[in-house]
Amino acid sequence: MIIAAAAIAALALLPAGQGRTDTAAPAAGQDSAAYVASLETRLLTLLNSIEGAGDLSLMVTLESGAEYIYATEKKSAVDALSDTLSASSARVENRNDSEDSYIIVKGADGGESPVLLRRIEPKVQGVAIVSSGAGDPTVRQKLIETASVALGIPTTRVSVVEK
Repeated sequence: MIIAAAAIAALALLPAGQGRTDTAAPAAGQDSAAYVASLETRLLTLLNSIEGAGDLSLMVTLESGAEYIYATEKKSAVDALSDTLSASSARVENRNDSEDSYIIVKGADGGESPVLLRRIEPKVQGVAIVSSGAGDPTVRQKLIETASVALGIPTTRVSVVEK
């Protein structure tokens, strides 16, 4: 418990943005699947409110999985060696060593885990919408524009077809 408190206190001393990014984390595939399911449910609810949309099905695809940024600490050392060979020549040698490592905390159960600073949600690649009302050009345009704005993607990444 004291180690966890010390690690949290150390986080307050880290400069902003100090951390390492990983795209893989335990159960990251499950996180992404839950994220997609949530997006699809919310988008389906929104699109169902468009008059004339009719019966809808949709599928959201992601560019990649979520990114996790963990707290890190950086250790560095600089060694300088200067040697005078003669009155007119000298040799200077510098060596820089640095090492990044994750900040690890122990939980109450004794397990160790890295300190997660931030989770960045995956970017939406596109959406496919199948609608019984997509034969009407006005409804089709409303579906495209609504999905585009809701997901923050260009309209060229929204496909709408008639059921």
